[in-house]
Amino acid sequence: MVAAKTYGESLHSLAKEQGKAKEILSELRYIAALFKEHPDYVKILDSPQIARDELMEILNEDFFGKVNRYTLNFLKLLCEKHMVHCIDECFKEYEKQYNKDNNIKIVRVTTAKPVSEALIEKLAARLEEKTGCKIVLKRKIDESCIGGIIIETDGMKIDSSVKTELESMKKALVNN
Repeated sequence: MVAAKTYGESLHSLAKEQGKAKEILSELRYIAALFKEHPDYVKILDSPQIARDELMEILNEDFFGKVNRYTLNFLKLLCEKHMVHCIDECFKEYEKQYNKDNNIKIVRVTTAKPVSEALIEKLAARLEEKTGCKIVLKRKIDESCIGGIIIETDGMKIDSSVKTELESMKKALVNN
């Protein structure tokens, strides 16, 4: 959604200017997860039937003194626009801008079974060495991979899973 992208970018720009980018990133991550867990709360905040003053009071009661004033004002803006349901998209855009500014790459790693911390640390170090970026690994378990690993970042995918290898062999055998 274009508005969520614009809001996320704008909040990041303000947070960066005020030296609060990391703090607000953490707060947005928490709030996005909280709102995902409580969709009825989001419906209340997005409701055009509830008076604006009441909605602002709800936000003040729940967040005043607990989050940065910029984060609270951002929530109030989303509430006024009936866009609280877009908080996750706003957070993702904010995080994207934050990562870009801080030379951080998000890398998704999919394996069939959990892998050791030592292997994860080794993979992250190797990727940091190759990319020159700080690497944040997001792990996912997908038993259908059978074995091997799938690494994804910035639209690129390295798939060395057993499942993909078997599918490639099957295609080669069928086409011959």
